[in-house]
Order: sequence, then C-alpha cells, then structure tokens
Amino acid sequence: MWERILKLLGRSKIVPLIMQVSPGIITKKMGDILGRGISDHVGAMAGDLGIMVPINKNKEFAIIFGDSFSGNGFGQGNWMSPIGAIATYDDNGQIVVKRPLNKGDRIEQLLKYNHDNNLTLIPSDVINLDGTLYMQGMWNEGLGNVRGTQIWKSTDQGKTWSSVATTSKHFMNGFGDLLTWERGDDGYVYVMSSRFNRNDGVYLSRFRPEQIGDRNTWEHYVNGSWEANGGRNISPIIKDDMKAGEMSLRRIEDHWVLCMFNEKTASIEVRISDRIDTNWNDIKPAHVVVAGNGGWGAAQTPNNFTQLYGGYIAPGSTIADMNIVVSQWNTSNNSRYMSTQFNVKGLDKFFGITPKAEEVTANGAQAKPELQNAPAPANHDGSDNQGSGVGDDRQIEVRESPVDPEVSGQLAEEKAAEAAADVTVVPLDEEHQ
Repeated sequence: MWERILKLLGRSKIVPLIMQVSPGIITKKMGDILGRGISDHVGAMAGDLGIMVPINKNKEFAIIFGDSFSGNGFGQGNWMSPIGAIATYDDNGQIVVKRPLNKGDRIEQLLKYNHDNNLTLIPSDVINLDGTLYMQGMWNEGLGNVRGTQIWKSTDQGKTWSSVATTSKHFMNGFGDLLTWERGDDGYVYVMSSRFNRNDGVYLSRFRPEQIGDRNTWEHYVNGSWEANGGRNISPIIKDDMKAGEMSLRRIEDHWVLCMFNEKTASIEVRISDRIDTNWNDIKPAHVVVAGNGGWGAAQTPNNFTQLYGGYIAPGSTIADMNIVVSQWNTSNNSRYMSTQFNVKGLDKFFGITPKAEEVTANGAQAKPELQNAPAPANHDGSDNQGSGVGDDRQIEVRESPVDPEVSGQLAEEKAAEAAADVTVVPLDEEHQ
C-alpha cells in the first residue's frame, strides 16, 4: 500500500533514469520559499507546490501552495489547501513572501471547506486573464483519489474566490484533471493536462476565455488536428518515456515553455517549442533538477534533490535565466516538506534559441524590465552562487517533526491509498467561497 501511494505521488524511492542535470545547464539552489525565519510573518511555515502568476504592475506576483501547515512542519498546526501569498524578488533574486493573498495579515485557506474524510483541494494552475485570476484544482479524498475538479475566479487579485464550474472525474477519462494553462498570441488559452497518478502522457486542449466554464466546448488536439468533441476522443502529445506529474506551461519570448515533473525520469524537465501544435514527443527535454541516488543522507543539490515533484516557472523568467519552484517531501518521517526555488541558466543554448530583449508574462502582457531581468542569484547566506552545473551544495535543513495529534488522523490517508466507493463532490455555494 505504501509503495502504491508513494509511486502515485511521484515520490517513490525508484532508481532514476537520469542521474545528473543535462550538460550545459547550470542550476543553482536559491532557497526555500517558506519556513522559519522566512514566512513566520504570514503564519504559513510548510507547504508544497508554489504556482505563480503576475497580478499587478508592482513587480509582485501571486504564489499558490497546496497542502500547507501553520506549524513548523508537515502535519503541525492548521491544515490548509490551497493557500496563497503575494511575493516578489529581493535584491539577490530570491523569491520572498510579502503578505497573504487573502484579506488580513495571516495566511488563510483560500476556499472555505473542511478536510473531513481527508478531503483536500490541490491546485493545478492559476492564470490571469485581463485582470481576473482563474484557478483550477482537484478535489481529492485521500491524495490521488480524485473526485472531481473545479474552476474558481477572483476579481480582487486573489483575496476572495467564487466558483465558475465543476467537472466530473470522468471528463476526458481523467486525463484533464491535472492541468496547466496559458494564453497564446492568437487569443486561445492552451491547456496541457494528464491524470493525477504519475503514470500517463500529456494531452493538449484549447478554449476561448469566454468558454472557460464549459469544458465540453473545449477543443482537443487529436493526431495533429483540433476537434471539439467533448473530450471523448483524445490522443497524447507526449507519451514516450513519460509519467506526467505537475506541469507549468508558460509563454516566454515567443516560445512555449513546458516545465514539469516526470516520474519516469525522476526529474524536473523543460521542453521548449515555437509552436504549441507540434510533435512534443520529438523535443528532447532538458533535465534541470534530478532526484539522483544519494538519498536524504547526502547534500540536497540540483543533482540530488530527493523525492522531488512540482516544477513551476516564476514570473520574470527568460529562457536564458529561468527561476522555478520545486517541492520535496520526505514521506518516511516528514523531516522535509517544502517548496524551494532554483535558478536555471543555459536553456537558450540547450535548445538553440537566441534570447530576446523582452519577455511575455503569464497574462499575455509585456513584462516590466525590472521583473524580467531579475538580479543575479545569490544564496541566503551571501555565498557566491557561480559555478558549474553541479549546483549549490549547501545542505538544506532536514529535521524530523512530530505531527500534530489534532490533524494526524485526518492526514493518515495522505500516505495510504483509499479504496472508498465513489462519492459526489458538491461544489461550494458562491457565498461560501
């Protein structure tokens, strides 16, 4: 049972196929996004994911986390999901949390519901369409046991959210549950998606912004052409050597950039194309952070980032200089449960792309130069961060933390697969969002 759930999460102790960051790629570990001395002021100390989207013209962006805790580690304090914060870059290029995304001065769960029967909402992605934020998430009763998905919107930069639509877990046979989305220059919003089980390929869909609430009208890329078929006929755009996990699709410098976790290679992979409707199977990925084989006893570096997942592109990134957020969870003792920033250089050369002077942000607007050209990365401790692709060998703090008794029962099945019968997820009324 343990092995099944760990493999489901993409955090199993498998023998990775990829042992090092790809040649020519220089990846540096920047530091954790949450934790003691980092996010105490907002009241969220441990969390995973870290999906980012621009929200205003003040060099700020929203960052959305999944299952998170107000205490010092996994299972400690209040269990919340999803949560959000307003973040920016400091002078060293480090992502820093400034304040809660919600109203008030302490982070709260963005959607009002209880975690009864291990119910949790795991966010897939967030997009800014002309100033309105849209978030899609998966209702899970026990992690990996998806009961349906839902889309919300916020017209006040993430402070409050209202429901747009719910989708059955049977839509696209589940291949539309875990998604990432980005608007193209042609006005369509393009979607890459998969099941939430770390065992399948990647699928491509698209819709006009006004269709966001009716997934039956979305078009699907099927064997080289677009079809509006209600998700009944689909074919993967990436299937070779692929067991898809979390994904982050962004439009950068007139290119489509897909950053994602691949369980098959136990690594964070990046693929880049100038066209979205192409054979993504033919694109050789760059491996930018890998699980390695050193385990938790070795230094946690880009070549040995144990039990990793996630891989979200940060606003302001360019192809030559990209910031991503990667998660870690030591499921054996909960000593490590965190989202961590990495800086990746060399993707332009890896893919043979000439960098451009301007970058397009996730909401389709031209980035402010200050955000686009984030400062050169440096470590929290002030040490020099220049060097080879081996990365920063600075040891991340890993410590075992007891789970709060009040939530330990609720979290038990986060580590065990459920065999419960199907249930119907009842969407929250807008007044309760």
